[in-house]
Amino acid sequence: RRFFGPSRDVAAPTDGPAPPRLGDPLSPTDAEALMAVVGPPELPEAWKQGFFFAGYQPYGLQQVNGGPCGVLAVIQAFVIRALHIRAPSAGALLEVDEHLRQEALMDALAEVLFRNVGDNKKAIVLLPSSSTACVLSGSQLRCLQPALFTSYDQLRHHLGQRPYRDIFFNPSGCGVPLYLFSMVWTRGIEGCRERDFDDPKSGAMIGGHGYCTQELVNLMMFGRAYSNVFDGTKRLGSAKDGWMVLQGAPRRPNIGFLSLFEAYQCIEVGSRYKGPTCPIWVVCAESHYTVLFSADAAVNPQESDKALDLFYFDQLARQSERIRLTVMPKQLPPHLSTGFEDSE
Repeated sequence: RRFFGPSRDVAAPTDGPAPPRLGDPLSPTDAEALMAVVGPPELPEAWKQGFFFAGYQPYGLQQVNGGPCGVLAVIQAFVIRALHIRAPSAGALLEVDEHLRQEALMDALAEVLFRNVGDNKKAIVLLPSSSTACVLSGSQLRCLQPALFTSYDQLRHHLGQRPYRDIFFNPSGCGVPLYLFSMVWTRGIEGCRERDFDDPKSGAMIGGHGYCTQELVNLMMFGRAYSNVFDGTKRLGSAKDGWMVLQGAPRRPNIGFLSLFEAYQCIEVGSRYKGPTCPIWVVCAESHYTVLFSADAAVNPQESDKALDLFYFDQLARQSERIRLTVMPKQLPPHLSTGFEDSE
């Protein structure tokens, strides 16, 4: 079988990091186990797209159809984080040019896969047999060949080279599904099912109607497919009957998370997620994920006492107008709280 990835015998280039080490293609058993953690036996056709920018907002990724919003929103948040570092000013971030936003996109993909999911130790990209291969079902996963990266710089460099740029950045390709499969394979089947999910039997990355679960969002945000968004861990049960440990945000993340379900009193979002290190939040509103951010990287999400301008972006909404929200700290309605009253 011929594969699209680089040959095992290709020599290291003189102008960049060495190519990744290639493993054997996934066996039928591997493919079945991987798809079982992903969830459905086949991803919906709506997942078939790559990572690309549209003409609605200069910094904004495009989502073609409903379904992969969780993956795209988290990558969008990390694109903004990269632009905080790369753009010389808030204005330059909001009007970013093509070159800078492509660099930020590669930064984001590398940070999530290597530093978060791979614990800053490794990343595994699953390569298809060709750049145009459609990989959505378990049987199609058998064509994937793992490419092992052992440093962030190595992965970051090769994302801008063939075959990786053709795989991930083709608007009509399967870059988003392949990135999903690569994240699960990097974390490991056992890591997701036995160490992360609250319920190893029912936990999955994709839930009903092809939407991303909280486990997938958490995997991308801090490298663990935990099922909750409160701070730390909680125990249910008793010493007599046994304990069940529920796992939430293990630390203060770089990107925050907010949910409309907290307003409905369905879940608790902890102070770690509400006060990330960067003024950027992924927002869950019922079945859709979007992004809220400050263009000013110097804003402290926990301690700012001044009025704050935040920008809202929905990658599915064809958002031609920039949406700016002004937040007035300490002027919330009496029935609401900031979430920091009991912060660590």
